[in-house]
Amino acid sequence: MPVRSKAQNRLMQAAAHDPAVAKKTGVPQKVAKGFVAETHGKKVSKLPEHTKKGRK
Repeated sequence: MPVRSKAQNRLMQAAAHDPAVAKKTGVPQKVAKGFVAETHGKKVSKLPEHTKKGRK
């Protein structure tokens, strides 16, 4: 599943590389690494900074 915003990308990158961040945010490292792998090589600069809450 690719990331939908720059903020989500920053969170997933941090959670994938730091177990303490993953535990604090409640995002399992395995899930974060999946997001990072899915977006590897893609441009994140064109994503919005944030998305609206509740969007699926």
